[in-house]
Amino acid sequence: MIKIFLVSFMLFIPIFSLHASTLPLYKIEGKCVDPKDFSEKQKKVILYAYNYGASKGLGYTMAAIAWKESCAGEYLVNFSDPSAGIYHAHIPGVIKKYGTYKDTSFIRNLVGELLMRDNEFASKVALDNLLFWQKRRNGNYKDIIKSYNKGFSWEKNRRNNQLAEAYYQDIRLKVLKLRNYIPKYSKIHNNALKIELEDKNQKIKNTLKDIQKTKNIKNKTKEENPKTEKFFIMPEP
Repeated sequence: MIKIFLVSFMLFIPIFSLHASTLPLYKIEGKCVDPKDFSEKQKKVILYAYNYGASKGLGYTMAAIAWKESCAGEYLVNFSDPSAGIYHAHIPGVIKKYGTYKDTSFIRNLVGELLMRDNEFASKVALDNLLFWQKRRNGNYKDIIKSYNKGFSWEKNRRNNQLAEAYYQDIRLKVLKLRNYIPKYSKIHNNALKIELEDKNQKIKNTLKDIQKTKNIKNKTKEENPKTEKFFIMPEP
């Protein structure tokens, strides 16, 4: 009986341990979906990326890269690269280009955190990179995107060239999809902002009216109940 119990207990331990150590990854699962199925958070990331690069003619490209690299803000870090932010900027490269700091594990952690927290800085890094390759590749869009992904390495390495080519094709398709999506979403987003601002303005107007009414009531009360002067009679000597 004791032997049977011990065997059963020993068999139970690994099963229990397995269940106890299961990672609850469902809590952070994002969605790499088409734009029509984006969450509100993803829509904002895509629109932000587009607006940041639009003045340089790279709005759709920036949005496409954000979609591809981080699923529009769903996954902000890749430890194997290592890269971080909505565009997954290569952290050692960012340290080398923008800082005077030594490339240490601690500095990498700080820069990674900065890229994840600050979309403006992350966007600056991505746009600077695209503009560098735009100049270097004489405006050849395909070469710009391949170089954004693999630098110079795709020119001499067959494997890297295949990866860079696949990256370009994916970005190209994403740009085409976003050309149909972003104008529609921008219109909806702008209308929502307009309504929100109108509501805020109306609330401000109503508040000012209430303040004015309160003042008028106080003034009217003063007029109806004027203060009577009090006289003090000095006692006779």
